[in-house]
Amino acid sequence: MSITIDALKQVNLVDFLRDHYGLECRRVGSGYVMSSPFADDRQPSFSVREQAGRWLFKDFSSGLGGSIIDLVGALEGLSSVGQAIRRVRELVGQTVVLCQSPPESDKPAERGYDTAELYQRFRGQDPTICRRYLLERGIDAGLVEQLIDKGEVVHNHHQGKSYCCFAVRDGEGALRCLDNHEIGGNRKFVLGTKHIYSRDWPQLPLTEEAFVCEGIIDYFSIKTMEGDGAVGIALLGNQLLFASGLLAGCKRFISALDNDRGGISALVDLAERYPEAEIASYPLAGHKDANELLQARGKKGCRLSTSDKIEIYRAFQRSTNRSELARQWGIDRSYLYQLVKEMEESLSEMLSLRQAGRPPADQPATVQEALQQLRELQEQVRQLAKERDLGICREEFLGLRLKWAEIEVAELRSDGVDDKGVPLRKPQVKKKKKKRR
Repeated sequence: MSITIDALKQVNLVDFLRDHYGLECRRVGSGYVMSSPFADDRQPSFSVREQAGRWLFKDFSSGLGGSIIDLVGALEGLSSVGQAIRRVRELVGQTVVLCQSPPESDKPAERGYDTAELYQRFRGQDPTICRRYLLERGIDAGLVEQLIDKGEVVHNHHQGKSYCCFAVRDGEGALRCLDNHEIGGNRKFVLGTKHIYSRDWPQLPLTEEAFVCEGIIDYFSIKTMEGDGAVGIALLGNQLLFASGLLAGCKRFISALDNDRGGISALVDLAERYPEAEIASYPLAGHKDANELLQARGKKGCRLSTSDKIEIYRAFQRSTNRSELARQWGIDRSYLYQLVKEMEESLSEMLSLRQAGRPPADQPATVQEALQQLRELQEQVRQLAKERDLGICREEFLGLRLKWAEIEVAELRSDGVDDKGVPLRKPQVKKKKKKRR
């Protein structure tokens, strides 16, 4: 039986690097450091540490970082995650050294806040700025109102900054964490124990198809584009922090994970956990995530540019699967047909408004003008033929005049002419040289 990816990520990286690559780390604080194996650095820039039961590395000289899979892939120049996983399994073998739980004295102290108390405090603040934030991200207005009315979205005002705070609850309705997104910025953080997010808890164990994305905003974006009938979860990152039995009946997963190392790693974990299920990719049409697609396309195409609409119309003429085409562009199938109808009506209107252009100056407008122009052309041809004949006659006449002039010159010289009229020339007489005596 092959070693699971979760088990591989728990391998002690310090021992692994020493045993398989001869690299020695030294302990500094709660982690380990050494010189970078990817660059010639003067100061140790390669860091290794254990976090939440998994070993991670960060190389500050090259910017690389991640798990043991990412490390082996970089060290050995492997082009795919699958190759890196196979290579790690070969190196580790069947004996996996898992990181041990730290002793009680080394465990991190409990957080000095109560998540439920913070939630109640946030809920008392005006959520207007959160409403505007979600609407600007393209989330359906009706869905936004539901989230605010039910307290799933609250306003966290902290240190002069506003955060759109999502209350993350489990299948039993218990509050597990608060996922905060900075409004007007890129900062994100979680208060409490990170947990997956979903509004489809009753359907998850029964569904045969579910989508998987990384962030809550992406989750709501897919809900906006696909409708409330779409069932799925948001990981709040790229780790599968849920029990396998939650989606045991799922036969098809739609992956809307980011196309980076973290997203690919989560996708590999998903395939490892559910080997019998089909895994398809959500059609992001070249965008980074579902929310970027939503903002680019808009719900029901309301933000489609003119060039996008023309491209959709062209694809509609070639496509045999109109439902898949609508999914690729993130629009409803009904709107797809409406868009095609509007494009055809616009095209028909433009053609009907077109007026005949001004004919060229040399083109006849009527049959009579064409006949008159034909007669004029025929007359021009006759004139050209006449001028050509006159030119030939003039050339022959001039030739005769030249010949006659040559004859006259010869007669004046008394040379005479032969019977053919060719001037005669006097024979040249050579003088005899006198011999010397």
